[in-house]
Amino acid sequence: MRKGTFYELIFAMLFTAFLIWTGFYLLNPATLPIRQVRIEGEFRHLSTNALQDLVRPKVTGGFFNIDVTAVRNTLLTEPWVRDASVHRVWPDNLQVFVTEQVAIARWKDTGLLNRSCQIFIPDRSSFPPGLPVLEGPEGSQIMMMDKYFYLQKQLEPLAMQVSVLRLDERRAWMFESGDGLQVVIGRKDFDDRVTRFVEFIPRSLGTNIKDAEMIDMRYPNGFAVHWKEGVTEIRQESGAL
Repeated sequence: MRKGTFYELIFAMLFTAFLIWTGFYLLNPATLPIRQVRIEGEFRHLSTNALQDLVRPKVTGGFFNIDVTAVRNTLLTEPWVRDASVHRVWPDNLQVFVTEQVAIARWKDTGLLNRSCQIFIPDRSSFPPGLPVLEGPEGSQIMMMDKYFYLQKQLEPLAMQVSVLRLDERRAWMFESGDGLQVVIGRKDFDDRVTRFVEFIPRSLGTNIKDAEMIDMRYPNGFAVHWKEGVTEIRQESGAL
């Protein structure tokens, strides 16, 4: 063996040993342990302390071998967390940015809808007050949200708020106002019936609308009124509008 070749072999062996030692050193949990977790984001329903408590069991190991995917997945188990990103910051920090869910409606009696009309189910005690309630078949969230925005826009001249929008198993629509008035739209002609309601109900009933419990708009040229208890019931049908 030539002398040069011998030294090259020795160098290669030493370099390989160095790489192996370095690898074990860097992967040792005691090497550059994570000492601080910084959580950032704009929170209304979450708290930095609660999120730190949530991820603390996953913050194990050193800077190079901490499982940032496991930390992120743990954050996503919290219903109010919409998304999260986790990054190492040299030499011993973990930086976490959390995006909180924004609820735009309640879904039935169990969950909430975010801006993408995705259902998430936090503790009921954290439900924001004043949200409209949507009730419909699974998978109909986007369509129902579109109908809600359309309906709310049409009702603006009446200063009426939609508190509940319901689509039943027969595909029939109804809504309830913030004052408790129930309006039956039915299975067809949604837009036309809403337009008739807005145009004719105020001038037909006037201030008596406050005494109505339910208005049925399924009649071709009229409507039916079910009055609150103690108020005489009337009915207007074809030709009444």
